[in-house]
Amino acid sequence: MRAVFLDADTLGNWQGKSHQPLADLTPLAECFDDFDVYGLTKPEEVLERCKDADVVITNKVVLDGETLKQLPQLKVIQLAATGMNNIDLEAAKELDIKCFNVADYSTFAVAQLTLQFMLNFATRACEHYQLTAQGAWQKSRMFTLTDFPIMELEGKTLALIGYGNIGKKVEQLAQAFGMKVIVANIPGRPMRDNQVTLDEALPQADFVSLHCPLTDETKDLLNKDFFHQMKSTAYVINTARGPVINEQDLAIALKNKVIAGAGLDVLSVEPPSLNNPLLASDIPNIAITPHIAWASHEAKQRLIQGMADNMKELS
Repeated sequence: MRAVFLDADTLGNWQGKSHQPLADLTPLAECFDDFDVYGLTKPEEVLERCKDADVVITNKVVLDGETLKQLPQLKVIQLAATGMNNIDLEAAKELDIKCFNVADYSTFAVAQLTLQFMLNFATRACEHYQLTAQGAWQKSRMFTLTDFPIMELEGKTLALIGYGNIGKKVEQLAQAFGMKVIVANIPGRPMRDNQVTLDEALPQADFVSLHCPLTDETKDLLNKDFFHQMKSTAYVINTARGPVINEQDLAIALKNKVIAGAGLDVLSVEPPSLNNPLLASDIPNIAITPHIAWASHEAKQRLIQGMADNMKELS
């Protein structure tokens, strides 16, 4: 069986070219007779690289219906991810191409960054570190330097939007810090016993953390009206999907101090364009990381092993 991995660079360091721990593709490679690995693949390169493959592995490379129709040998698509929105699943089904993903490999890593955002907004550790790096503490007239307000997470309320495995892990970690956790219902979905409405959740939340998929119900869920229901002292955390937030509305809400801040690991377009409103220099109290929540070394190895396990089930 011949396989091709179209964008292995999305797993970070797999060729030993950086200081990151090496991502070991061996468990996956051992599943195939031939295994071709490409760092990245441009759209115009997809057909040539996939034409003789029984299995195509991709993270973000798009495989649309027209492409799949031109790959008669293809039997399996393995996503190096959980989300499958870059695959034409209906076309794959019609062509009898099996599609697999890997779920839950990054649960703790995503929850960890979620708490990191909340902790930094509570302690302003990054800002205080920068003061020291700039020499401000060295010039302080006393032993301490607290130029940014510090608060405790103890007793604060966290509203979760999305309550799958990641949401539940975030709840567990937040409760370890003494936080109160509530689960908000997504409008248009059935209300569960453990949920409250958004109208009830938002006015009492000190943090709102997103852990929901991108669907018709959740696209632009966080908009002008949403932010105006929140406390002016509250923060938004997004480690889910960028388009769940209306970015223009969030930029305006931050500039007008409608809410206190935002921690984002995802944006609507990635990599972002230079004119993304949230990247403007005048947006206050925003922390943006480049889609790293999933990317712990441990999570990458779980992902690789999960893909290998899927392939072993085929044999």
